[in-house]
Formats: sequence, structure tokens, C-alpha cells
Amino acid sequence: MRVLHVSSEVAPFAQSGGLADVVAGLPAAQAGLGMETAVVVPLYRGVAEKLEAAGIALGEAVALPFELGTWAVPAALRIAIVGRVQYGFVDCPPLFDRPGGLYGPGGASEWPDNHIRFGALGKAAVAAGPELFGASPDVLHVHDWQGAPAAIFAHVAKLPSTIVATIHNLAYRGIFPKTAMTDLGIPWSLFTPQLIEFYDQVSFLKGALGLADAATTVSPTYAQEILTPERGEVLDGFLRHDVKRLVGIVNGIDTVAWDPATDTALPARFAKGRLAGKAVCRSALAAELGLPLPDDEPLISVIARMTGQKGLDLVADVVPQIAALGARLVVLGAGEAPFESRFRWLADTFREHVSVTIGFDTAFARRIYAGSDLFVMPSRFEPCGLGQLYAMRYGTIPVVHAVGGLRDTVLDPGDAELARGRGTGFRFEPASAPALAGAIERAVRLFRDRPAFDRLRDAAMARDSSWTASAHEYEQLYRSLRP
Repeated sequence: MRVLHVSSEVAPFAQSGGLADVVAGLPAAQAGLGMETAVVVPLYRGVAEKLEAAGIALGEAVALPFELGTWAVPAALRIAIVGRVQYGFVDCPPLFDRPGGLYGPGGASEWPDNHIRFGALGKAAVAAGPELFGASPDVLHVHDWQGAPAAIFAHVAKLPSTIVATIHNLAYRGIFPKTAMTDLGIPWSLFTPQLIEFYDQVSFLKGALGLADAATTVSPTYAQEILTPERGEVLDGFLRHDVKRLVGIVNGIDTVAWDPATDTALPARFAKGRLAGKAVCRSALAAELGLPLPDDEPLISVIARMTGQKGLDLVADVVPQIAALGARLVVLGAGEAPFESRFRWLADTFREHVSVTIGFDTAFARRIYAGSDLFVMPSRFEPCGLGQLYAMRYGTIPVVHAVGGLRDTVLDPGDAELARGRGTGFRFEPASAPALAGAIERAVRLFRDRPAFDRLRDAAMARDSSWTASAHEYEQLYRSLRP
């Protein structure tokens, strides 16, 4: 089976969030199951240098001419082999060789021609199949709104491929003025409420979902949540009535790249049943942060964008309770200015209990996952989430809002069962400061029962978060859709 993934980012070469991790992990796992997989992604500025630094050869440019509206796009395809996966990088300097972020010159801004940029990515992906496989793919799997134009152009070209469209976060729907239809040369026959039209604008994601043979989300619970007015981003009716099939498949993580037994970013390595290194990581992290940390007090961590969606206001609200419990808190993240200011103030006010780092550093994040005892993830909505999976892998117990993928991946059967090692973490609801505080109090109480906490930690570390199970589910879905 030939599977072509289309995405705007892929780790570690071009990344702004969890999408890149998914598009790196899933095709590799599918290749391990015997599928022929490829990924089409833009050749952004700096990607070639990252490939070279990783010792990965980037092939010579193969002309890939196509038109968008009346514009003949000067694009080429450059192929690299990463493990068992072919990567087709779309080389189009006017669109992708730009300073700044992947989607705009700054973190919160967007390029005004993003519809052109990712329309070109989609058109290039449709043309790239013969170069990558020698034939059209059996499955064209597009990711989020940036990959969605590939599904639209595949439909227009009558590509003989099964189309699967994955929603990583429905809040981002790729909405543009309807002039994008003309700019990209998309037939106006697709401008309907059942397809690309969205309140007299266009939504790339909506168009792909309406044309796809199946739509997927990144967890079963999120697949149900987006069918409701609360989480459906005004597409709940469309999803219920106009999408042929909607399936939730939980994400995995790269368990080779994220392995505390081999992670060179850590001051000591450890594994389930061999946790001496975990204690070393805990002490080293506390020393690095300048936090006094007695053996009987837990170190709680948060790694997240500082936004309301991630529930960072709830964390800020419960800092006094965390301090009163005797616990320590480390926060790593960046985002909206009011959140950053509030956490700086909390770190100054509760300096014996709270450490805050504004920004993001991957190696530091790994040290936090390894050195913490508890990991708090209070997202108001979370399609899947990866932080809780990394935390469990590193023996750090998650405390999560029972929503989306957090509900699907963290098992909380109650305190008595958790103490017996028959769960993997703590869940709370609703998304409120009192509910979060109550969950943290439960977790701290169990932490002080060391044999019980050790059993819980062993269960969390034993959870299989690899991509293998998810890849099997996608394979079953693909086969059920093929003639």
C-alpha cells in the first residue's frame, strides 16, 4: 500500500507544534508495518541545513511545474530518505524561503498569501506521487488545513486515491476570502455548504473533510466532542451530516527518541524497575532551578503554551494551594503577555516554591519530564496531547483535565486502584481551579505513600504509547476504504 502524507511541518526539520511530531512518527511506524510511505512538506528556509547536519542527503531538484489560477508556479521536488520514509520537499523559494516562522514573520502573525503557499503545497503533492512512488498513491492522507488543499486538488484531478483527512485541531480551519477560489483555480462548483463554502468564505479544512473518504481526529473522545456545539467550531452539523465517516485514533510518540534509558539530555538515565537515575534527575533539576526540595515533597511541572486554552490561568490560580501543600512547581512556556507577566510575578512571590522559565528549550523540557514527580496538563480542550505521553514515558505522573485525548490516554480508576498500580494518573473535571486543586491534593497524598506511588509510576511507564498500535488502526481504516 502506497501512502502519501501531506503536511506543513515535520519534526525535526520544520516544527511549530505537535503536528510535526505526528507526521514524523506515523509514516515511520506505517513503514515498519510494510507500507510504502512518503511525506510531502515545504522546503522552508534552513531545512536543507538541518538535513545536512543530520547527515541526510537532499536529492537534486526535479522540476514539478503546475499552475495556481493563472500563475505558473516555479516549484521543484527534492527527495530525501529518512529511515524507511521518503520525504518530498517542495522547493519554491518565492513561497517558502522566507525569514520568520513557518506561517508568518512572527509567532502570532500570518503571511497574507498563506492560501497561495499551502495551495501550492497541495498542488505539488498531487503532482509528486509519480516521482515518489512511480504511480499515484493508494492513500492520500492530508493533515490539518495546510495539507487540506491536496485533497481538493486530488478530487479535481480525479486522482485514483483514497482520501483521508486528519483534524489535529478543529479551531484552525484555514478560512480565507472566497477570492481564494480564483487565486488557486478551484472550480466554483465546490463552493457549496457541503464542501468548501464557510459563511461566504472558504475553509480549506472543511473542503477536504467534505471530499474525504474518511475524516479522522487524534483521539476517540475528541471525535465525539467536535460533534457538539461546544467543541464543533460551528462545524458540528456539517460533521454530523456531510462527512462520510469520522474516526478517532489516538496519537503515539516516538519511543526511541523519547526514552529515559538512552536520552543524552538527562544527567542520568533510568528505566522502569531501574529508577536510581530518576532520583538523580530530580535532584539535578531542583538544583538547576534553585528550588529547595525535601525528599517527601513532590516536584510538579507544567510545559505548555501560556494560553487560556491550555488552562494556564487555572495553574496560576492554584499556586497558593501548591505552596501550602509543600510542593514545588516548575513552569516552562511562552505565549500571551498577561500570562507571562502573571507567572513572573508568581515566581517572584513564591520563590521558594515556584520556578518559571519563559520560552522553550527541548533539552530543558526533557530534563523537566525526567526530574518531575507530577505533570499538570489542565487544557480546556485537547484533541490528543503529547505532554502526558512523554511524562508517563519518563515516570512522571500526569494530572489532567478529563477532556479529549487526555481522557483517552490517562486512566484514573480512583485513589484505591491507583495505589494498587491499576491506573496511570489523575483526572479532574470540570476545568476549574477547585477541581484542579483537588486533583493535585490527591496526587500529593499518594506521592507521600511511597510504595503506592512507585506502583503507580511503574504502571505509567509500562503504558504502550508507541505509534505501532495507532499505525495498525490507520492501516485497518485504509483497507476498509479501498475498493
